[in-house]
Amino acid sequence: MYDKNLVSDKIITINDSNIRRLRNEWYTGGHQEYGWAQYLDIAQEWFLSSKRAKLHGVDKYPYVDVTCGNTQFIESFVLKHGWKGFQILKSEYAYYKLMGKHGVELDELEPNKPMIVTIPDFFTGTVRPEWPELLKIAEQKNIDLHLDFAWLIMADDLEIDLDHPCIKSFGISMSKFGLNWNRVGLRWSKQRKMDGITILNHYYKVDINTNIFSCGVFLMQNLSRDYAWDTYGDLNKDICNQLNLQPTKFVHCVNPSDFGCHCITPLFIKHDLNANKIV
Repeated sequence: MYDKNLVSDKIITINDSNIRRLRNEWYTGGHQEYGWAQYLDIAQEWFLSSKRAKLHGVDKYPYVDVTCGNTQFIESFVLKHGWKGFQILKSEYAYYKLMGKHGVELDELEPNKPMIVTIPDFFTGTVRPEWPELLKIAEQKNIDLHLDFAWLIMADDLEIDLDHPCIKSFGISMSKFGLNWNRVGLRWSKQRKMDGITILNHYYKVDINTNIFSCGVFLMQNLSRDYAWDTYGDLNKDICNQLNLQPTKFVHCVNPSDFGCHCITPLFIKHDLNANKIV
């Protein structure tokens, strides 16, 4: 029934007919305006409402800022520390390699040098296996950890404890639903720090483009936090069973390999009435 040739090594977001409909409604209709403070409250509740991916210890992060997606979370971190002022592990987000930043092994991590970690990542399809050891090393070497949760909204069966002393901030975005046309998210921090996101939220919050946040609220009001797995979980299971594929924590990714996950979104698009075309 399912064509295994449609399993792709290119990760494609689930831009289904429902999401395309919402995009069209946003562009063509009139909508209520939401400002910085309103979006902040609504987005916190939405991002943390998942029944599939649980974050523990969020109460230890009292400083919450709006972001233009996790790209801003990353770039604000990079601008603050400089390209030589932070470190990453191997098999990280390709963005860093494209910008000339290469990852290191656990035993090569430098003391007192902050790092950013993608969780879950699209190489393993889950929390990277060296995560427990990384936490121990970070504590021993006084390494601050900043977590990129951009893919968290696509994940199932995850629990992450944020109450570790070395974890200092984390960011979440909703763009991986196929909403990359309106990148909007949040950053949580244990301590207030001066960087681009802080300046944007503290000094320019009244002047921030409310269109971004109004659209974010509109999408959150029309898409549940667990939309991806609630909509495509059964189809994921059926595809994996029939094609003998190994599922991951991501609804649209299977078979982690040395080269990362493979994607079954094309099969979703072909076989599900709610996802009949990639735009």
